[in-house]
Amino acid sequence: MANNISINDPNNALSIHDSIDGLTLSVKGKNNVIEIGECLRPSVIRITINGDYNRIKISSILNVKELIINVGTHVPANRTSLEIGRNISMERFNYILLHNSGNRCVIGDDCMFSNEVTIRGGESPHLLFDRNTGEYIDISDGIFIGHHVWIGEKVFIMKNVTIPNECIVGAGSVVTKRFDKEYCVIAGNPARVVRENVQWVKNYGHLEKNSKFYQSYYNHINKFK
Repeated sequence: MANNISINDPNNALSIHDSIDGLTLSVKGKNNVIEIGECLRPSVIRITINGDYNRIKISSILNVKELIINVGTHVPANRTSLEIGRNISMERFNYILLHNSGNRCVIGDDCMFSNEVTIRGGESPHLLFDRNTGEYIDISDGIFIGHHVWIGEKVFIMKNVTIPNECIVGAGSVVTKRFDKEYCVIAGNPARVVRENVQWVKNYGHLEKNSKFYQSYYNHINKFK
């Protein structure tokens, strides 16, 4: 797979690690900054930017089967920011949509996304107002996803959302607000905390030997031998 990069203005800055192979990038605008760090496994990333002074930083990639990032629509979006931490892993058809100027999305380290997760920062080009005051209300204070968060299949994350460190978001959930407790399962439409004090581990190879989690897991599977 080869990278396909189209940038219309030399004032855009691009820093792509040599290991990236599978990037499609189209930038229309000026003074945008795109930084993508080391990729450990073959990944597919499609980025479209329409606007100025936007910034995308992905620190490192474990495995991204498909991530689509759209900044702006046919209406430009300016001064948006997307920060993704280390060792992100994603299945297919994941979308991060920063359609409104000023949108911000921060995703921490070691996060795992299933299929068809959508993060949406605003409704542009459509417009939302308070009918009585005329105030424009499609404004986001940012979307923040902590470290070591597992997002289930077909989850929809809206603007003004916080998902704390070490949480799980159940499949099909619609997340519409800020949560503050770590080690929780968040699920439903609209999403709420359905269980607390939950520790998730990517697979048995990540279990610390002789830990309480290791012992409990192997005590369970040994019942079926």
